[in-house]
Amino acid sequence: MENNAEIIKVIAATGREIHLDFNYKQLTSGHINKTYLLTNNGEQLVVQKLNSKIFTNLESISQNILNLGNHLKEKQFPYKILELVSFNTGDYLYEGKWRIFKFIDETQTFLKVQSATQAFEAAKFLSYFHSNLTDLALHHVQDSLAGFLDFEMRSQQYQKAIHNADTSRLENAKNAINYLQENHNILQEWMALLPKIPTRIIHADPKISNFLFDSKDPNKILALIDWDTFMLGSILYDFGDMVRSYTNLKEESDPETGNNFSLENYRAIEKGFLMYLKNTLTPIEIENLCLGAKVVIYIQAMRFLTDYLNNDVYYATQRAEQNLDRTKNQINLLIDLQGEIGDNG
Repeated sequence: MENNAEIIKVIAATGREIHLDFNYKQLTSGHINKTYLLTNNGEQLVVQKLNSKIFTNLESISQNILNLGNHLKEKQFPYKILELVSFNTGDYLYEGKWRIFKFIDETQTFLKVQSATQAFEAAKFLSYFHSNLTDLALHHVQDSLAGFLDFEMRSQQYQKAIHNADTSRLENAKNAINYLQENHNILQEWMALLPKIPTRIIHADPKISNFLFDSKDPNKILALIDWDTFMLGSILYDFGDMVRSYTNLKEESDPETGNNFSLENYRAIEKGFLMYLKNTLTPIEIENLCLGAKVVIYIQAMRFLTDYLNNDVYYATQRAEQNLDRTKNQINLLIDLQGEIGDNG
């Protein structure tokens, strides 16, 4: 945790004086950046120390946030919009790593979807959010994470991990490796689809904790946050990532089979996602929503398994075999999804 003097220096760089009520606490929900909720002179601010090893183009991300926010304001978007606080220099970054947002109060967040109703509301909100971006030119958003949606690269990294892995890990992961090989057609179908569908502006991380809900109503959304990951890609990725995280009835490290997938939540996401986008998406996009879900889950299983075979160098682990258990969890989810939904959704 950063010391008091460092946080004070950041706030002072905005031209604000430090008052008697100055205090801050670290928020623990984020895994990449360090985030603090700060109070000063009755004003609440969200102060972030950014991870420049993950996000290497922070200036571009700041510009993305400004471009998106200005566009939504012009559209008279009726929900809360992320607002950056500028420093004395006129920049939105301090020392290349600090950033401040105005705090959105009277909200609550959830780490896991609470109900099909909540899943529907989140998908509907994202649908409406995207519907307000359809007339924003693509050049106003620059990719925040190079290669994030390059599934061919993910596959190559996985194959390299298999080649370099020690024999004990290969043996432990044998069933998972076989499953990914037997279902490689999911990735092949996705790669064949990509040239046929539009490139759009996407959020790329619409997990439930990135929606701010009214503090008194777990089904009323006030804002979508974490705009760092906005990039260009297939909007089916956003749908797929919602399915991956909202329909999984197990904790992500639980490798046990049985009761893995919620069909009710899937249908709620599907209904909500199409609420404002059904006349915007092309027929081929709508026809392949299920493929988007399957490929996102498949690739996440591959990423967990890649890290396991590489001796756990990327994802934080608290115990041995955790990345392998995460892999099994994603595979179990995919098996259940395919069993319930079939090929076409």
